[in-house]
Amino acid sequence: MKRQQPRSALSVLAKPLALAVLSIAGLLLGLTGDGWRDVFAVLLLALPLILFLTHWARRS
Repeated sequence: MKRQQPRSALSVLAKPLALAVLSIAGLLLGLTGDGWRDVFAVLLLALPLILFLTHWARRS
């Protein structure tokens, strides 16, 4: 059995950090805009839920 090389902190946290940045952008868009910005904010805020549900459905 081969031993895995340790991964850097950036490689481990890259996806969660990107998801956090997109969620914060969605919150800011929702608070500051109307019209298309609200639609885009809803899509950005729904992204974590969509990712969770797709991964959960794949495990079952």
